[in-house]
Amino acid sequence: MDKIREKIGIIRAEADAANAKAEELEAKVKLLEQEQTEHEREIVSLTNKNRQLEEEVEDAQEQIKELKGTEAEDNDYKKELENALRKISLLEQELEDSDRSLKETTNNFRDADVKAEQLEKKVGQLTTQLTDQEEKNEALEQKNKDLTEQLEEINKQLDDM
Repeated sequence: MDKIREKIGIIRAEADAANAKAEELEAKVKLLEQEQTEHEREIVSLTNKNRQLEEEVEDAQEQIKELKGTEAEDNDYKKELENALRKISLLEQELEDSDRSLKETTNNFRDADVKAEQLEKKVGQLTTQLTDQEEKNEALEQKNKDLTEQLEEINKQLDDM
C-alpha cells in the first residue's frame, strides 16, 4: 500500500516537473516569436532603406550624367561632380553594408524560426508525455482505490470470523 502511494507520489512529481518544463519551453517559444517579429521588422526596415539608397544612387548617377555634359562650362560643375561621385561611393558602401546586414538578419530570423519549431515540437512531446503520465496516475489511483476496497472487504470478513 505504501509502495503504491510512493509510486503515485513519484508520478505526481514527474507530472509536476513535466508541467514546469512545458511552461518553461512555452516561455522560450514566446521569446523566440518576439525575436522573430523584431527580425521581421528589421528586415522590412532594411529593405526600405535599401530601396531608398538605390533611388539615391540612381539620382546621383543622373546628376553625374548632367554634370558631365556641362563640365566644360564651369569649374563649379566639376566640384559638384566630385561631390556627387563621393556621395555615390558612400551610398554604394552604405548599400553594401545594408545588404550585408539584411542577409545577417535574414539568417538570424531563419535560425530563430528553426529554434521556435524545435521548441514547439519539444512542447508537443512534453504535453503528450504529461498526458500519458496523468493517465497512468489516474489508472494507479483507481487501482489503489480498488485495492483499498478489497483490503477493507477482507478485513471485514476477518473481523466477522
